[in-house]
Formats: sequence, structure tokens, C-alpha cells
Amino acid sequence: SSREKMALALAKEIRAEQDDQDHDLSGYGASAISDLMAAAFKEPIVSPKMLRISFTVGGGKKVRQKYGDDMPKYCRDALRAIGFEEDRGACAVMECAGMYKYQHNTDTDLKFIHVFPRVDTAAAAAQAQAAGGGEEDEDEVRIGGMKLDELPPEHLCTIVSVETFARLVAAQCPSFSQKRALLKAMKEMASKFASFEERMTNMQALTPEEDELYNSAQSLPEKISDLEKQLEGMMGGGHLTRAEMDHMIRDFSEKVLQVEEAITKAMEAGKQVTKMEAARAQLEEKIDHLKSAKPVVHRRKNDREILTLRKQLRELEKIESSKGMLPLEEIKKLNQKPVIVARLAELEEEGKGWFDD
Repeated sequence: SSREKMALALAKEIRAEQDDQDHDLSGYGASAISDLMAAAFKEPIVSPKMLRISFTVGGGKKVRQKYGDDMPKYCRDALRAIGFEEDRGACAVMECAGMYKYQHNTDTDLKFIHVFPRVDTAAAAAQAQAAGGGEEDEDEVRIGGMKLDELPPEHLCTIVSVETFARLVAAQCPSFSQKRALLKAMKEMASKFASFEERMTNMQALTPEEDELYNSAQSLPEKISDLEKQLEGMMGGGHLTRAEMDHMIRDFSEKVLQVEEAITKAMEAGKQVTKMEAARAQLEEKIDHLKSAKPVVHRRKNDREILTLRKQLRELEKIESSKGMLPLEEIKKLNQKPVIVARLAELEEEGKGWFDD
């Protein structure tokens, strides 16, 4: 039908644009919407950045007849059919690829479906290099004065939904030390927000960047509490490496000394020390548990290839350091060194998450 042809033409336009877009779906039916979503989003879009593709799918009394009450449902069904997930906190960052969200803008009384497609940045980079590069988009969305893809982990975790936060932590902070570093950073963010609120209470204005960051935040105390529970669970469940266990034993031992010092001062002053003694006993119990626990060894999916490449690199370095004339076969092997070094760097970068020093 002509509507389905229009849907395919719109899909082609969406995939070619490589930028945020807004489209009106008035008059589209279930079949045309299904064709549009599949043609536009089933395969990754070649783009140097995450995109936001917004569709107007309904509204109030004045425009309702143009869309029909079921249009949001048609869009949801079509996107779910190609593997997209709904997340009300999704935004234009790479971690939200393959997500969408519904929005009812009460100011304009219009309803939207915002799609955050899967994107192929590698292909876009190759195209840009072939074309001699491109110019930066001056109108790119910023939070706290930074582009979305430049946000530090704690900023990103502050503004996304609780559901997206859980996925980010699982993907980017699998280890205890990474989660602990993120918790510290997010507590610092919470302290920053407390200072914002104190300034606002005292009628002191925030900067535009501070105001934008503050108003973009979602459920920060809940996220911090969730991270603390995850860390407690990891300690209790034996999910720490040897280095992490040694670090926590030192940390708890220092706290025991601090508590003992406080107990001594309290006893000298004739004060009750029952609670402090209980706190010391808890710390000592944690130390004993860590000392008897078996450490874990984190394995990455590319570990085997990384080990093989490192072994090859060591062999090549031996050849390089050898004295005298090298046979032709050895010279040929040395010619492979740049390829091995590049591949090793690529694999190690792929395996990195946040705070992975």
C-alpha cells in the first residue's frame, strides 16, 4: 500500500540522517508501523554517536483522531518484535542502545515514543576517516556542561533510571573493587547534591550546568543503597579476589584500631561502650571471614587469546634482543609484531570496565 511505501521511505531517511530526529506518525496503521520499525531499527545504524529518534504517536482531544488510541501500543509491539526493550529512564548514551521509552508531554499534550537504536560507530569512524573527518555538532545535548558520551560513570549513573543503572553496574563494574570505586564516586555526587540543596535553601543560585545536573538526577539514594547491598553480598558470598580481600582486611583492621581508641577514651570518661564493642566485634568477624574465604579469579572472555598474544610477544622480544644476523624466518616473525601489539591493545580495551586500573 502507499502507506507502507511511505513507511519504508521514512525508514530509509532515518537510517541516512545520522542525527537526532522527530517524525509524526499520524495516519500510520499497525502494519505500516511494524514495517517502519523493522526497516529502520532491526539492523544497527551507521552513526558516530548514539541517536534519539522521536515519533509523535498521540495527544489530547485536538489531535487524537489523527493517531488513534492504539498507536503507542503498535510502536511498542513493533519494537519489542525486533528485540528492543522499554526503559523509562533511557537517554541518548551508548549504554541505552536497543531501548525505547514512552513520554506524554503535558505542556504540549502530545505523546511520543523515543527510540535509541543500536549504532555501528566503527563503520561511522571508517566513513569519517575516508571522508577526511567531520565537524563537531555544536547543538549536542549536554548534562552538567558535558556531552553525554563524556560523562564520568558517576554522572551517568546519577541520571539514568534504576533499571538502566542496574544494567550498567553489571556490565561496567563486575568486580568488587570496581563497585566500591563507583560507590565512593556516587557518595561524592550525593554530597555535591546536598551542597546544591543547601545553596538553594539559602537563596543562592546554581550555575546552569549544576542546575541541569541536579534536575536530571534519578533515585540517587536508592542507587547508593543498592550498591552497598551488592558489596555486602559480595563480601559475604566470597566474590573477592586475593588483592581485594587483602585491601578490605587492612581497611577493617584500621577501623578496629580507631574503634579501640574510641573505646579507651570513652571508658576513661566513664561513658558506655557497649555499642562500640559490638561494632568492634562485627569488624573482627568480617576480618576472620575474609581471612578464611577462598579468593575468586575473574576471567574475561578474551583471556585465552590475550595470553596467547602475550606469549607471542615475549618470543618476539627475545628475537629482537638477540645479537647477530637474524634468519629470514625470524625477520618475517618480527614483521607481525605491530599487528600483535594492536590486537592485544584492542582486546585489553574491550575487557575494561569502569575504574578498571
